[in-house]
Amino acid sequence: MPHAPLVVIGNANVDLTTYLQRAPEVGETVLGHNFSIGMGGKGANQAVAAARAGAHVSFIGRIGEDAFGDMVINALTGEGLELEHLGRVPGPSGVASIYVEDGGANRIAVFTGASGTLTSDSAAKAVESHDGLKILVSQLEIDLHAVEAALATARAKGAQTILNTAPALPVSEGILRNTTWLIANEVEIAAVLAGAGVATPQEVSVDQVTAGIEEWAKALECHVIVTLGDQGAIGHVPGDGTFHFVAEPVTAQDTVGAGDCFVGYFAAHLIEGIPWRNALAGGVLAASDSVTRAGAQSSYPQRSRSEQFRNRALDSV
Repeated sequence: MPHAPLVVIGNANVDLTTYLQRAPEVGETVLGHNFSIGMGGKGANQAVAAARAGAHVSFIGRIGEDAFGDMVINALTGEGLELEHLGRVPGPSGVASIYVEDGGANRIAVFTGASGTLTSDSAAKAVESHDGLKILVSQLEIDLHAVEAALATARAKGAQTILNTAPALPVSEGILRNTTWLIANEVEIAAVLAGAGVATPQEVSVDQVTAGIEEWAKALECHVIVTLGDQGAIGHVPGDGTFHFVAEPVTAQDTVGAGDCFVGYFAAHLIEGIPWRNALAGGVLAASDSVTRAGAQSSYPQRSRSEQFRNRALDSV
């Protein structure tokens, strides 16, 4: 049986990234000036980030019986992840088509492929098999019934759960009920709150997050973190207050996967017993570093730098 204390369930895919001055409008063709093939998928990204931060990580997912599936297995094996529950199924693996503008902004279309075949029963059994489970991380790029089953099974085992509500979707009451930490960006938190019947502005600003996050955490009945790009992240734990951390400014080359880097580092720091404020700061620091390089997983700080980031996280609060 797998014994990793940190388990990530989610999508694993191959990223096909085109770099261009600006993304095309409807019906327009724009020539790019660079192209890359890399590893992606929010689940795999977060698992890799957590592993590079020093955590022992198991990944649950599905890939296809194609060349892209081979690439995913090779990449995740090289990162040292436990892959007992990364199953292969007939058909194509997931693919993300990404446009990255020169200023670092990105637009992404995801075809989940094999990742979308993970069932709630398979997800629950995979989570249940992890004897040493302490934290489960999930996102919303796989079947939502599988997400709910995984979260519920983890909570029943006494583990904490981290839900990254990406892509932006309303989430069910069953998902929220089994979420310890909810992590969302400005767009995603608005979708979650709207789905829960909580009124929010159409555009969520830093000031609005600061003013509203305590009530949002109360309404959603979980700890809430809102990531804010170059404005860092704001977290609230009921009974333990609100905390906002912003890293030093950097020149962004590519913001793809930065949110996943934050989640992975945050989870890895929590599993190590680092206080949540420091864990949040560590996630911001790692994500800020990642945007200075191209790609998703390829941009994350290497494992050899994990102690450096841990120390910076501990010293930052």
